[in-house]
Amino acid sequence: MDDLTNKFFDINKLPAEWGIILFPISMSRIANSQSPDACLEYIRKISPSKILAPTIGLNFLYGDSLYLDNFIAENTSEDAHKKRMIYMQEVEKHKFGMLNLIDKLKTTEFQIPWAVDFMSWSQALINTKSYATRYGQLKKIYEKDKLFQKYLKDDVENSGRIYNEAQINFFLEEHLLCYLISRGEVSFHNNHVRDQQKWILWCYPGKPPKALIYLHQLNPFKLSWKENKFETAAQYDLLEKKLYDTKNIDLETYSL
Repeated sequence: MDDLTNKFFDINKLPAEWGIILFPISMSRIANSQSPDACLEYIRKISPSKILAPTIGLNFLYGDSLYLDNFIAENTSEDAHKKRMIYMQEVEKHKFGMLNLIDKLKTTEFQIPWAVDFMSWSQALINTKSYATRYGQLKKIYEKDKLFQKYLKDDVENSGRIYNEAQINFFLEEHLLCYLISRGEVSFHNNHVRDQQKWILWCYPGKPPKALIYLHQLNPFKLSWKENKFETAAQYDLLEKKLYDTKNIDLETYSL
């Protein structure tokens, strides 16, 4: 049998079962590499070539409050309020930009326009089982786990940020939600799928960070959603069109 360690491939076809493609939108990318036009091109890399059946929904998850909390930790309350209003405007502009594109193309490319839905970061946290409790537990695990600390520090520095408490909290919150989504612990609204999903695929333009991979491999809460064929997938890289399955990753030789 071939050794698949740190070898990554495209997805041939998505499962012919009810499922959700999830596009998390970073506020730092919402107006450029994840703009509505950019997202449309990402969607075209998946649909229709990888679709076997009309049983798939597309959800957008905005990291608005995730980024805002990080901003608040390093700025004044007055600046934070201004940033909150900016984020609200950017999310609204992105959402309606996507809807306008889909409406224009629904007769050719988007046969099921109501299969697209949108969610804020705060909504996702509310729709998660025991998120606050698990975040507190994960923070304690992180504080004792030297490897976890090492990988997260690498990720922060690789992103060009300063390794401090605000960034640690930011990355842990983001990674925890991604991990819980893959384990079926987050409820998603989608008028087409209607809670029938057997899988969720996290899609993002870029490689998954080391600490997220480590969290999947560690599986600290012993959670499993065996129906989800992408349960151990950190993410599908929309740029290189490769699926990063954490079962096949050796972090000591993996590089971003």
